Amino acid sequence: MGTSRKGPSLAAFMEQRLREFAGDEGMKRAQAWMRPADQVMRVETLRRFKASRLSFADMLMRKVARERWRIRLVSQECDHEGAAKFVYRIDAGKHAFTYIARAYPWDGVEKVGRRSDGAQRDMFGALFINLATEKRIAREFATFDVKSEGQMRTDADVIGWTPANRSSRHFDAVVDALAGGEQPDAEGLGYLMRNGGFQSSGRNGTVSYLGIPQDHPLHHPFFADLFAVYLVRVVSVDLVNAVAATRNPRAAKLDTAFARRLGIGNSSGQGMCVALQRWPHWVATWVSLRETALGYVKSTQVNEQSVADLKESIDRTIRIYGRTDPQVMEGVTSNEQIVADLKRISTLASQGAFSLWGEFADHIAQTIDPESTEQLNSLFLDLAPELCDALEPGFRFGAELQRRLEPVVTVGALRDILRRNYGWALKADRTLAETHQHFWYHSVDNGEQRRGDRIVDPYEHFESFIDHVGLIQRLAAVLVGHDDGDRAGDVVIEHPELHYAISRVQYLDTLPYAEIRDQIAHRDFIPSDLIRFFLGSLGIRGATPLSIRYVRGTFFQDQPLPSEFYDAHESDHRPTAGVLSEACS
Repeated sequence: MGTSRKGPSLAAFMEQRLREFAGDEGMKRAQAWMRPADQVMRVETLRRFKASRLSFADMLMRKVARERWRIRLVSQECDHEGAAKFVYRIDAGKHAFTYIARAYPWDGVEKVGRRSDGAQRDMFGALFINLATEKRIAREFATFDVKSEGQMRTDADVIGWTPANRSSRHFDAVVDALAGGEQPDAEGLGYLMRNGGFQSSGRNGTVSYLGIPQDHPLHHPFFADLFAVYLVRVVSVDLVNAVAATRNPRAAKLDTAFARRLGIGNSSGQGMCVALQRWPHWVATWVSLRETALGYVKSTQVNEQSVADLKESIDRTIRIYGRTDPQVMEGVTSNEQIVADLKRISTLASQGAFSLWGEFADHIAQTIDPESTEQLNSLFLDLAPELCDALEPGFRFGAELQRRLEPVVTVGALRDILRRNYGWALKADRTLAETHQHFWYHSVDNGEQRRGDRIVDPYEHFESFIDHVGLIQRLAAVLVGHDDGDRAGDVVIEHPELHYAISRVQYLDTLPYAEIRDQIAHRDFIPSDLIRFFLGSLGIRGATPLSIRYVRGTFFQDQPLPSEFYDAHESDHRPTAGVLSEACS
Protein backbone atom coordinates (compact mmCIF):
# COMPACT_ATOMS: atom_id res chain seq x y z
CA MET A 1 0.00 0.00 0.00
CA GLY A 2 1.55 3.32 -1.07
CA THR A 3 0.48 5.28 2.04
CA SER A 4 2.22 2.93 4.44
CA ARG A 5 5.66 4.33 3.65
CA LYS A 6 7.38 7.68 3.56
CA GLY A 7 8.67 7.39 0.01
CA PRO A 8 12.00 8.51 -1.47
CA SER A 9 13.60 11.88 -0.89
CA LEU A 10 13.27 14.19 -3.87
CA ALA A 11 15.84 16.32 -5.62
CA ALA A 12 15.40 20.01 -4.78
CA PHE A 13 13.76 20.97 -8.09
CA MET A 14 11.20 18.14 -7.95
CA GLU A 15 10.37 18.81 -4.31
CA GLN A 16 9.84 22.50 -5.02
CA ARG A 17 7.55 21.87 -8.01
CA LEU A 18 5.54 19.19 -6.23
CA ARG A 19 5.11 21.38 -3.15
CA GLU A 20 4.02 24.35 -5.29
CA PHE A 21 1.51 22.16 -7.07
CA ALA A 22 0.12 20.03 -4.22
CA GLY A 23 1.12 21.78 -0.97
CA ASP A 24 3.06 20.21 1.88
CA GLU A 25 0.49 17.54 2.70
CA GLY A 26 -0.15 16.74 -0.94
CA MET A 27 3.58 16.36 -1.53
CA LYS A 28 3.84 13.90 1.36
CA ARG A 29 0.91 11.87 0.03
CA ALA A 30 2.48 11.76 -3.42
CA GLN A 31 5.85 10.67 -2.02
CA ALA A 32 4.15 7.90 -0.09
CA TRP A 33 2.86 6.43 -3.35
CA MET A 34 6.25 6.63 -5.13
CA ARG A 35 7.86 3.24 -5.68
CA PRO A 36 11.22 2.36 -4.09
CA ALA A 37 14.32 2.58 -6.27
CA ASP A 38 15.16 -1.07 -5.60
CA GLN A 39 11.97 -1.98 -7.46
CA VAL A 40 11.95 0.63 -10.23
CA MET A 41 15.63 0.56 -11.21
CA ARG A 42 15.76 -3.14 -11.94
CA VAL A 43 16.03 -4.01 -15.63
CA GLU A 44 12.96 -6.19 -15.18
CA THR A 45 10.92 -3.03 -14.46
CA LEU A 46 12.70 -0.54 -16.72
CA ARG A 47 12.26 -2.70 -19.82
CA ARG A 48 8.48 -2.40 -19.46
CA PHE A 49 8.39 1.41 -19.33
CA LYS A 50 6.17 2.88 -22.05
CA ALA A 51 6.08 6.26 -23.73
CA SER A 52 4.13 8.82 -21.75
CA ARG A 53 3.31 12.49 -21.43
CA LEU A 54 6.85 12.93 -20.04
CA SER A 55 8.57 11.29 -23.01
CA PHE A 56 10.70 13.67 -25.05
CA ALA A 57 8.68 13.38 -28.28
CA ASP A 58 5.46 14.17 -26.43
CA MET A 59 7.01 17.18 -24.70
CA LEU A 60 8.34 18.43 -28.03
CA MET A 61 4.95 18.14 -29.73
CA ARG A 62 3.28 20.11 -26.93
CA LYS A 63 5.90 22.84 -27.27
CA VAL A 64 5.39 23.03 -31.04
CA ALA A 65 1.61 23.20 -30.62
CA ARG A 66 1.72 25.67 -27.72
CA GLU A 67 4.02 28.04 -29.62
CA ARG A 68 2.20 27.45 -32.93
CA TRP A 69 5.26 26.68 -35.02
CA ARG A 70 4.81 26.99 -38.75
CA ILE A 71 6.38 24.29 -40.94
CA ARG A 72 6.04 25.19 -44.60
CA LEU A 73 7.18 23.44 -47.74
CA VAL A 74 8.46 26.36 -49.83
CA SER A 75 10.13 24.52 -52.70
CA GLN A 76 9.93 21.07 -54.24
CA GLU A 77 11.35 19.23 -57.20
CA CYS A 78 10.40 15.60 -57.84
CA ASP A 79 10.42 13.07 -60.67
CA HIS A 80 8.37 9.93 -61.21
CA GLU A 81 11.02 7.64 -59.64
CA GLY A 82 11.20 9.62 -56.39
CA ALA A 83 14.34 11.68 -56.95
CA ALA A 84 13.40 14.86 -55.09
CA LYS A 85 14.57 18.03 -53.39
CA PHE A 86 12.40 19.64 -50.72
CA VAL A 87 13.04 22.87 -48.82
CA TYR A 88 11.10 23.78 -45.68
CA ARG A 89 10.95 26.90 -43.56
CA ILE A 90 10.18 26.58 -39.85
CA ASP A 91 9.02 29.61 -37.85
CA ALA A 92 9.22 29.00 -34.11
CA GLY A 93 8.56 32.15 -32.12
CA LYS A 94 11.30 34.66 -32.84
CA HIS A 95 13.42 31.99 -34.52
CA ALA A 96 13.26 30.81 -38.12
CA PHE A 97 15.32 28.01 -39.63
CA THR A 98 15.58 25.79 -42.69
CA TYR A 99 15.24 22.07 -43.26
CA ILE A 100 16.09 20.43 -46.57
CA ALA A 101 15.56 16.88 -47.80
CA ARG A 102 17.17 15.07 -50.72
CA ALA A 103 15.42 11.85 -51.77
CA TYR A 104 16.79 9.27 -54.20
CA PRO A 105 15.11 6.65 -56.40
CA TRP A 106 14.84 3.37 -54.54
CA ASP A 107 17.63 0.99 -55.54
CA GLY A 108 15.67 -2.11 -54.57
CA VAL A 109 17.86 -2.75 -51.53
CA GLU A 110 16.17 -3.11 -48.14
CA LYS A 111 18.25 -1.08 -45.67
CA VAL A 112 18.34 -1.83 -41.97
CA GLY A 113 18.44 1.83 -40.93
CA ARG A 114 21.65 1.73 -38.90
CA ARG A 115 25.06 3.32 -39.21
CA SER A 116 26.40 0.34 -41.12
CA ASP A 117 24.33 1.59 -44.08
CA GLY A 118 26.83 4.45 -44.37
CA ALA A 119 25.87 7.00 -47.03
CA GLN A 120 23.73 4.57 -49.03
CA ARG A 121 20.39 5.89 -47.80
CA ASP A 122 17.15 6.59 -49.62
CA MET A 123 17.05 10.11 -48.21
CA PHE A 124 19.28 12.65 -46.49
CA GLY A 125 18.06 15.77 -44.73
CA ALA A 126 19.79 18.71 -43.04
CA LEU A 127 18.41 20.79 -40.18
CA PHE A 128 19.98 24.26 -40.05
CA ILE A 129 20.29 26.46 -36.95
CA ASN A 130 18.97 29.48 -38.85
CA LEU A 131 17.62 30.28 -42.31
CA ALA A 132 19.96 29.06 -45.03
CA THR A 133 20.67 31.02 -48.21
CA GLU A 134 19.91 29.61 -51.64
CA LYS A 135 23.63 29.16 -52.27
CA ARG A 136 24.12 27.39 -48.93
CA ILE A 137 21.20 25.04 -49.62
CA ALA A 138 22.63 24.13 -53.03
CA ARG A 139 25.98 23.31 -51.45
CA GLU A 140 24.34 20.99 -48.90
CA PHE A 141 22.41 19.18 -51.62
CA ALA A 142 25.67 18.71 -53.52
CA THR A 143 27.25 17.24 -50.38
CA PHE A 144 24.48 14.66 -50.11
CA ASP A 145 24.94 13.67 -53.74
CA VAL A 146 28.56 12.66 -53.03
CA LYS A 147 27.11 9.64 -51.15
CA SER A 148 30.48 8.67 -49.69
CA GLU A 149 30.63 8.55 -45.89
CA GLY A 150 34.25 9.66 -45.59
CA GLN A 151 33.88 12.59 -47.98
CA MET A 152 30.60 14.12 -46.81
CA ARG A 153 31.18 17.15 -44.58
CA THR A 154 28.97 20.01 -43.52
CA ASP A 155 29.48 23.21 -41.52
CA ALA A 156 28.60 24.28 -37.99
CA ASP A 157 25.48 26.07 -39.24
CA VAL A 158 23.85 22.63 -39.41
CA ILE A 159 22.42 21.00 -36.29
CA GLY A 160 22.32 17.55 -37.83
CA TRP A 161 21.64 15.26 -40.75
CA THR A 162 18.63 12.97 -41.02
CA PRO A 163 19.34 9.86 -43.09
CA ALA A 164 16.22 7.80 -43.74
CA ASN A 165 15.05 4.86 -45.82
CA ARG A 166 11.84 3.88 -47.55
CA SER A 167 9.66 1.11 -46.24
CA SER A 168 9.86 -1.64 -48.85
CA ARG A 169 6.47 -2.90 -47.68
CA HIS A 170 4.53 0.35 -47.79
CA PHE A 171 6.08 3.24 -49.75
CA ASP A 172 5.53 2.02 -53.31
CA ALA A 173 2.12 0.56 -52.47
CA VAL A 174 0.95 3.94 -51.20
CA VAL A 175 2.33 5.75 -54.27
CA ASP A 176 0.62 3.27 -56.60
CA ALA A 177 -2.73 3.71 -54.85
CA LEU A 178 -2.53 7.51 -54.93
CA ALA A 179 -1.42 7.53 -58.57
CA GLY A 180 -4.49 5.41 -59.29
CA GLY A 181 -6.71 8.03 -57.69
CA GLU A 182 -7.40 5.99 -54.55
CA GLN A 183 -6.44 5.99 -50.89
CA PRO A 184 -4.10 3.15 -49.83
CA ASP A 185 -5.11 0.15 -47.76
CA ALA A 186 -4.73 1.09 -44.12
CA GLU A 187 -4.22 -2.49 -42.92
CA GLY A 188 -0.87 -2.75 -41.11
CA LEU A 189 0.31 0.63 -42.38
CA GLY A 190 2.16 2.54 -39.63
CA TYR A 191 4.85 4.45 -41.51
CA LEU A 192 6.24 5.20 -44.98
CA MET A 193 9.90 5.77 -44.09
CA ARG A 194 12.29 4.64 -41.37
CA ASN A 195 14.61 6.84 -39.36
CA GLY A 196 18.29 6.16 -40.06
CA GLY A 197 19.67 8.07 -37.06
CA PHE A 198 20.53 11.69 -36.37
CA GLN A 199 24.09 12.61 -37.30
CA SER A 200 24.84 15.56 -35.04
CA SER A 201 26.92 16.86 -32.11
CA GLY A 202 30.06 17.41 -34.20
CA ARG A 203 29.73 14.40 -36.46
CA ASN A 204 30.44 15.24 -40.12
CA GLY A 205 31.15 18.84 -39.09
CA THR A 206 27.78 19.57 -37.48
CA VAL A 207 27.53 21.97 -34.55
CA SER A 208 27.92 20.55 -31.03
CA TYR A 209 24.91 20.59 -28.73
CA LEU A 210 26.53 23.35 -26.67
CA GLY A 211 26.95 25.36 -29.86
CA ILE A 212 23.18 25.66 -30.32
CA PRO A 213 22.20 29.09 -28.89
CA GLN A 214 20.65 28.91 -25.42
CA ASP A 215 17.47 30.62 -26.56
CA HIS A 216 17.03 28.43 -29.63
CA PRO A 217 13.82 26.35 -29.43
CA LEU A 218 15.82 23.16 -30.08
CA HIS A 219 18.33 23.77 -27.28
CA HIS A 220 16.83 21.06 -25.13
CA PRO A 221 17.82 17.41 -24.61
CA PHE A 222 16.73 15.35 -27.64
CA PHE A 223 14.49 18.08 -29.11
CA ALA A 224 16.72 18.61 -32.15
CA ASP A 225 16.99 14.87 -32.74
CA LEU A 226 13.26 14.29 -32.46
CA PHE A 227 12.15 17.36 -34.39
CA ALA A 228 14.40 16.18 -37.20
CA VAL A 229 12.67 12.78 -37.07
CA TYR A 230 9.30 14.56 -37.13
CA LEU A 231 10.41 16.41 -40.26
CA VAL A 232 11.26 13.10 -41.93
CA ARG A 233 7.64 12.13 -41.23
CA VAL A 234 6.54 15.34 -42.96
CA VAL A 235 8.81 14.56 -45.93
CA SER A 236 7.45 11.02 -46.22
CA VAL A 237 3.91 12.31 -46.75
CA ASP A 238 4.97 15.10 -49.11
CA LEU A 239 7.14 12.66 -51.09
CA VAL A 240 4.44 10.05 -51.78
CA ASN A 241 2.08 12.85 -52.83
CA ALA A 242 4.72 14.37 -55.12
CA VAL A 243 5.76 11.07 -56.76
CA ALA A 244 2.13 10.11 -57.34
CA ALA A 245 1.44 13.51 -58.92
CA THR A 246 4.33 13.10 -61.38
CA ARG A 247 2.86 9.79 -62.51
CA ASN A 248 -0.69 11.08 -62.78
CA PRO A 249 -1.65 14.78 -62.61
CA ARG A 250 -5.03 13.67 -61.28
CA ALA A 251 -3.53 11.52 -58.52
CA ALA A 252 -5.20 11.50 -55.13
CA LYS A 253 -3.46 13.12 -52.17
CA LEU A 254 -2.98 11.15 -48.98
CA ASP A 255 -6.00 11.78 -46.81
CA THR A 256 -5.21 14.08 -43.87
CA ALA A 257 -6.70 11.74 -41.29
CA PHE A 258 -4.75 8.87 -42.83
CA ALA A 259 -1.49 10.87 -42.80
CA ARG A 260 -2.00 11.77 -39.15
CA ARG A 261 -2.02 8.09 -38.20
CA LEU A 262 1.37 7.56 -39.82
CA GLY A 263 4.63 7.85 -37.94
CA ILE A 264 8.30 7.19 -38.67
CA GLY A 265 9.71 3.70 -38.28
CA ASN A 266 12.78 3.23 -36.11
CA SER A 267 15.25 0.46 -35.29
CA SER A 268 17.78 0.93 -32.49
CA GLY A 269 20.68 -1.22 -31.34
CA GLN A 270 22.63 -2.14 -28.25
CA GLY A 271 24.81 0.96 -28.26
CA MET A 272 22.01 2.56 -26.25
CA CYS A 273 23.09 0.46 -23.26
CA VAL A 274 26.48 2.18 -23.30
CA ALA A 275 24.86 5.62 -23.47
CA LEU A 276 22.72 4.88 -20.41
CA GLN A 277 25.80 3.85 -18.45
CA ARG A 278 27.90 6.76 -19.66
CA TRP A 279 25.30 9.36 -18.60
CA PRO A 280 23.56 7.87 -15.54
CA HIS A 281 22.17 11.29 -14.56
CA TRP A 282 19.99 11.10 -17.67
CA VAL A 283 18.42 7.89 -16.45
CA ALA A 284 18.05 9.19 -12.90
CA THR A 285 16.37 12.38 -14.10
CA TRP A 286 13.95 10.66 -16.49
CA VAL A 287 12.84 8.10 -13.93
CA SER A 288 12.69 10.55 -11.02
CA LEU A 289 10.39 12.97 -12.85
CA ARG A 290 8.16 10.17 -14.11
CA GLU A 291 7.85 8.54 -10.69
CA THR A 292 7.15 11.91 -9.06
CA ALA A 293 4.22 12.55 -11.39
CA LEU A 294 3.03 8.95 -11.06
CA GLY A 295 3.12 9.13 -7.26
CA TYR A 296 1.02 12.28 -7.37
CA VAL A 297 -1.63 10.74 -9.63
CA LYS A 298 -1.87 7.68 -7.43
CA SER A 299 -2.50 9.93 -4.42
CA THR A 300 -5.48 11.67 -6.08
CA GLN A 301 -9.18 10.87 -5.97
CA VAL A 302 -10.92 8.82 -8.62
CA ASN A 303 -13.66 10.99 -10.11
CA GLU A 304 -15.84 11.13 -13.19
CA GLN A 305 -13.50 13.42 -15.15
CA SER A 306 -10.31 11.47 -14.42
CA VAL A 307 -12.06 8.21 -15.36
CA ALA A 308 -13.14 9.75 -18.68
CA ASP A 309 -9.60 11.03 -19.32
CA LEU A 310 -8.07 7.63 -18.60
CA LYS A 311 -10.55 5.83 -20.84
CA GLU A 312 -9.78 8.25 -23.69
CA SER A 313 -6.03 7.60 -23.28
CA ILE A 314 -6.66 3.85 -23.22
CA ASP A 315 -8.71 4.00 -26.42
CA ARG A 316 -5.96 5.96 -28.20
CA THR A 317 -3.31 3.51 -27.04
CA ILE A 318 -5.33 0.49 -28.16
CA ARG A 319 -5.56 2.00 -31.64
CA ILE A 320 -1.77 2.34 -31.79
CA TYR A 321 -1.26 -1.27 -30.67
CA GLY A 322 -3.60 -2.27 -33.49
CA ARG A 323 -1.10 -0.84 -36.00
CA THR A 324 2.00 -2.17 -34.24
CA ASP A 325 4.02 -5.12 -35.54
CA PRO A 326 3.41 -8.30 -33.50
CA GLN A 327 5.87 -9.24 -30.77
CA VAL A 328 8.11 -12.04 -32.01
CA MET A 329 10.65 -12.43 -29.20
CA GLU A 330 10.15 -14.96 -26.43
CA GLY A 331 9.51 -13.39 -23.04
CA VAL A 332 7.91 -10.21 -24.43
CA THR A 333 4.19 -9.82 -23.72
CA SER A 334 2.04 -9.88 -26.85
CA ASN A 335 0.22 -6.77 -28.03
CA GLU A 336 -3.02 -8.73 -27.85
CA GLN A 337 -2.49 -9.41 -24.15
CA ILE A 338 -1.79 -5.75 -23.41
CA VAL A 339 -4.88 -4.66 -25.36
CA ALA A 340 -7.02 -7.20 -23.48
CA ASP A 341 -5.65 -5.91 -20.17
CA LEU A 342 -6.28 -2.29 -21.16
CA LYS A 343 -9.91 -3.13 -21.92
CA ARG A 344 -10.23 -4.74 -18.48
CA ILE A 345 -8.68 -1.65 -16.89
CA SER A 346 -11.15 0.58 -18.74
CA THR A 347 -14.10 -1.51 -17.60
CA LEU A 348 -12.99 -1.61 -13.96
CA ALA A 349 -12.30 2.13 -13.90
CA SER A 350 -15.92 2.77 -14.90
CA GLN A 351 -17.27 0.82 -11.92
CA GLY A 352 -16.25 3.40 -9.31
CA ALA A 353 -15.08 0.82 -6.80
CA PHE A 354 -12.00 2.72 -5.58
CA SER A 355 -11.47 6.14 -4.01
CA LEU A 356 -7.79 6.63 -4.90
CA TRP A 357 -6.03 5.85 -8.17
CA GLY A 358 -3.22 4.21 -6.19
CA GLU A 359 -5.68 1.75 -4.67
CA PHE A 360 -7.06 1.05 -8.13
CA ALA A 361 -3.51 0.48 -9.48
CA ASP A 362 -2.59 -1.88 -6.62
CA HIS A 363 -5.72 -3.96 -7.22
CA ILE A 364 -5.49 -4.21 -11.00
CA ALA A 365 -1.75 -5.02 -10.89
CA GLN A 366 -2.62 -8.35 -9.24
CA THR A 367 -4.70 -9.45 -12.21
CA ILE A 368 -2.90 -8.13 -15.32
CA ASP A 369 0.46 -8.67 -16.97
CA PRO A 370 3.36 -6.57 -15.55
CA GLU A 371 3.84 -5.11 -19.05
CA SER A 372 0.27 -3.82 -18.94
CA THR A 373 0.87 -2.41 -15.47
CA GLU A 374 3.63 -0.18 -16.80
CA GLN A 375 1.43 0.84 -19.72
CA LEU A 376 -1.19 1.91 -17.20
CA ASN A 377 1.43 3.84 -15.22
CA SER A 378 2.34 5.77 -18.36
CA LEU A 379 -1.31 6.54 -19.11
CA PHE A 380 -1.83 7.73 -15.53
CA LEU A 381 0.35 10.74 -16.33
CA ASP A 382 -2.39 12.00 -18.67
CA LEU A 383 -4.44 12.64 -15.52
CA ALA A 384 -2.00 15.30 -14.26
CA PRO A 385 -1.11 17.41 -17.31
CA GLU A 386 -0.42 20.59 -15.33
CA LEU A 387 2.01 18.86 -12.98
CA CYS A 388 3.80 17.17 -15.88
CA ASP A 389 4.16 20.55 -17.58
CA ALA A 390 5.56 22.01 -14.35
CA LEU A 391 8.10 19.19 -14.09
CA GLU A 392 9.29 19.47 -17.71
CA PRO A 393 12.16 21.94 -17.02
CA GLY A 394 13.69 19.27 -14.80
CA PHE A 395 14.76 17.32 -17.88
CA ARG A 396 16.98 20.17 -18.99
CA PHE A 397 18.36 20.76 -15.50
CA GLY A 398 19.08 17.06 -15.12
CA ALA A 399 20.87 16.82 -18.45
CA GLU A 400 23.14 19.71 -17.46
CA LEU A 401 24.35 18.05 -14.27
CA GLN A 402 28.13 17.88 -14.22
CA ARG A 403 30.16 15.06 -12.73
CA ARG A 404 32.88 16.67 -10.60
CA LEU A 405 35.18 15.27 -7.95
CA GLU A 406 34.69 16.78 -4.50
CA PRO A 407 38.18 16.13 -3.10
CA VAL A 408 37.53 17.33 0.47
CA VAL A 409 34.76 14.80 1.10
CA THR A 410 35.91 12.29 3.70
CA VAL A 411 36.28 8.57 3.17
CA GLY A 412 33.72 8.09 5.93
CA ALA A 413 31.22 10.11 3.90
CA LEU A 414 32.04 8.08 0.78
CA ARG A 415 31.41 4.89 2.70
CA ASP A 416 28.04 6.30 3.82
CA ILE A 417 27.11 6.98 0.17
CA LEU A 418 28.00 3.41 -0.79
CA ARG A 419 25.98 1.95 2.07
CA ARG A 420 23.03 4.23 1.33
CA ASN A 421 22.88 3.92 -2.46
CA TYR A 422 24.92 0.89 -3.53
CA GLY A 423 24.11 -1.95 -1.17
CA TRP A 424 22.71 -3.86 -4.16
CA ALA A 425 26.05 -3.55 -6.00
CA LEU A 426 28.18 -4.47 -2.99
CA LYS A 427 26.13 -7.63 -2.47
CA ALA A 428 26.45 -8.77 -6.09
CA ASP A 429 28.39 -12.01 -6.47
CA ARG A 430 31.15 -11.57 -9.06
CA THR A 431 33.11 -14.73 -8.31
CA LEU A 432 31.79 -16.49 -11.42
CA ALA A 433 32.99 -15.47 -14.89
CA GLU A 434 29.40 -15.31 -16.14
CA THR A 435 28.74 -12.21 -14.02
CA HIS A 436 31.08 -10.11 -16.16
CA GLN A 437 31.20 -12.23 -19.31
CA HIS A 438 30.35 -9.47 -21.80
CA PHE A 439 31.97 -6.21 -22.80
CA TRP A 440 31.01 -3.48 -25.26
CA TYR A 441 33.31 -1.91 -27.85
CA HIS A 442 32.94 0.56 -30.71
CA SER A 443 33.27 -1.22 -34.05
CA VAL A 444 35.06 0.84 -36.68
CA ASP A 445 33.74 -1.45 -39.41
CA ASN A 446 30.09 -1.03 -38.41
CA GLY A 447 30.27 2.46 -36.92
CA GLU A 448 28.40 1.47 -33.75
CA GLN A 449 28.69 -0.39 -30.47
CA ARG A 450 29.02 -4.17 -30.45
CA ARG A 451 28.95 -6.67 -27.58
CA GLY A 452 31.76 -9.18 -27.20
CA ASP A 453 32.57 -12.19 -25.03
CA ARG A 454 35.61 -11.86 -22.81
CA ILE A 455 38.54 -14.07 -23.78
CA VAL A 456 36.69 -15.21 -26.92
CA ASP A 457 36.57 -11.86 -28.73
CA PRO A 458 39.86 -9.96 -29.20
CA TYR A 459 38.64 -6.38 -28.62
CA GLU A 460 38.74 -5.97 -24.84
CA HIS A 461 41.40 -3.26 -25.09
CA PHE A 462 38.76 -1.15 -26.94
CA GLU A 463 36.18 -1.69 -24.20
CA SER A 464 33.52 0.96 -23.57
CA PHE A 465 32.46 1.49 -19.95
CA ILE A 466 29.52 -0.69 -18.95
CA ASP A 467 30.47 -2.48 -15.71
CA HIS A 468 29.29 -0.12 -12.96
CA VAL A 469 28.98 -2.98 -10.45
CA GLY A 470 32.65 -3.88 -10.81
CA LEU A 471 33.53 -0.18 -10.52
CA ILE A 472 31.66 0.18 -7.22
CA GLN A 473 33.13 -3.00 -5.74
CA ARG A 474 36.63 -1.89 -6.69
CA LEU A 475 36.07 1.47 -4.98
CA ALA A 476 34.71 -0.17 -1.83
CA ALA A 477 37.69 -2.53 -1.67
CA VAL A 478 40.18 0.35 -1.89
CA LEU A 479 38.35 2.38 0.77
CA VAL A 480 38.84 -0.48 3.24
CA GLY A 481 42.49 0.54 3.44
CA HIS A 482 41.71 4.15 4.38
CA ASP A 483 40.61 5.82 7.62
CA ASP A 484 37.26 7.60 7.81
CA GLY A 485 39.03 10.94 8.15
CA ASP A 486 41.02 10.58 4.92
CA ARG A 487 39.89 12.71 2.00
CA ALA A 488 38.60 11.64 -1.41
CA GLY A 489 41.43 13.61 -2.97
CA ASP A 490 43.97 11.50 -1.07
CA VAL A 491 42.39 8.32 -2.45
CA VAL A 492 42.54 9.66 -6.01
CA ILE A 493 46.21 10.61 -5.63
CA GLU A 494 47.01 7.01 -4.67
CA HIS A 495 44.51 5.47 -7.12
CA PRO A 496 43.91 7.87 -10.03
CA GLU A 497 41.88 5.22 -11.83
CA LEU A 498 39.18 5.74 -9.16
CA HIS A 499 38.61 9.41 -10.00
CA TYR A 500 35.64 8.44 -12.16
CA ALA A 501 34.14 6.07 -9.57
CA ILE A 502 34.30 8.60 -6.74
CA SER A 503 32.96 11.52 -8.77
CA ARG A 504 30.17 9.29 -10.10
CA VAL A 505 28.84 8.26 -6.70
CA GLN A 506 29.18 11.83 -5.43
CA TYR A 507 27.15 13.60 -8.10
CA LEU A 508 24.43 10.92 -8.25
CA ASP A 509 23.89 11.02 -4.48
CA THR A 510 21.16 13.69 -4.71
CA LEU A 511 19.00 11.78 -7.21
CA PRO A 512 16.49 9.27 -5.80
CA TYR A 513 16.51 6.87 -8.76
CA ALA A 514 20.18 6.66 -9.65
CA GLU A 515 21.89 3.66 -11.27
CA ILE A 516 20.48 0.64 -13.06
CA ARG A 517 20.50 -2.06 -10.39
CA ASP A 518 21.61 -5.05 -12.41
CA GLN A 519 24.86 -6.32 -13.91
CA ILE A 520 24.91 -5.19 -17.53
CA ALA A 521 28.02 -7.27 -18.20
CA HIS A 522 26.29 -10.46 -17.01
CA ARG A 523 25.94 -13.37 -19.42
CA ASP A 524 22.15 -13.34 -19.06
CA PHE A 525 21.62 -9.61 -19.58
CA ILE A 526 19.49 -8.91 -22.68
CA PRO A 527 20.43 -5.60 -24.37
CA SER A 528 16.99 -5.16 -25.94
CA ASP A 529 15.56 -4.73 -22.43
CA LEU A 530 17.35 -1.42 -21.91
CA ILE A 531 16.85 -0.39 -25.55
CA ARG A 532 13.11 -0.62 -24.92
CA PHE A 533 13.48 1.61 -21.86
CA PHE A 534 15.49 4.22 -23.80
CA LEU A 535 13.03 4.24 -26.70
CA GLY A 536 10.05 4.56 -24.38
CA SER A 537 11.72 7.54 -22.71
CA LEU A 538 12.23 9.13 -26.14
CA GLY A 539 8.60 8.54 -27.12
CA ILE A 540 8.48 5.37 -29.23
CA ARG A 541 5.12 3.64 -29.29
CA GLY A 542 4.82 -0.09 -29.95
CA ALA A 543 8.45 -1.05 -29.34
CA THR A 544 9.07 -4.55 -30.73
CA PRO A 545 12.37 -6.39 -30.12
CA LEU A 546 13.64 -7.97 -33.34
CA SER A 547 16.27 -9.88 -31.38
CA ILE A 548 18.19 -9.48 -28.14
CA ARG A 549 20.21 -6.71 -29.86
CA TYR A 550 17.69 -4.60 -31.81
CA VAL A 551 14.30 -3.03 -31.15
CA ARG A 552 11.96 -1.43 -33.66
CA GLY A 553 9.04 0.91 -33.13
CA THR A 554 7.34 4.04 -34.45
CA PHE A 555 7.70 7.72 -33.61
CA PHE A 556 4.89 10.29 -33.89
CA GLN A 557 1.94 8.05 -34.68
CA ASP A 558 -1.35 9.93 -34.17
CA GLN A 559 0.55 13.20 -33.67
CA PRO A 560 -0.51 16.48 -35.34
CA LEU A 561 0.44 17.39 -38.88
CA PRO A 562 2.08 20.78 -39.58
CA SER A 563 -1.23 22.35 -40.61
CA GLU A 564 -2.64 21.61 -37.14
CA PHE A 565 -0.07 23.73 -35.33
CA TYR A 566 -1.52 27.04 -36.50
CA ASP A 567 -4.89 28.42 -37.54
CA ALA A 568 -6.59 26.77 -40.47
CA HIS A 569 -6.81 30.02 -42.47
CA GLU A 570 -3.01 30.33 -42.29
CA SER A 571 -2.35 26.79 -43.51
CA ASP A 572 -3.35 27.21 -47.16
CA HIS A 573 0.23 27.65 -48.32
CA ARG A 574 1.37 26.07 -51.56
CA PRO A 575 5.05 25.64 -52.46
CA THR A 576 6.35 26.88 -55.78
CA ALA A 577 8.73 24.52 -57.53
CA GLY A 578 12.27 25.78 -57.77
CA VAL A 579 11.68 28.95 -55.73
CA LEU A 580 13.88 29.18 -52.64
CA SER A 581 13.53 32.87 -51.85
CA GLU A 582 10.93 32.45 -49.09
CA ALA A 583 13.13 29.94 -47.31
CA CYS A 584 15.95 32.43 -47.40
CA SER A 585 14.10 35.62 -46.52
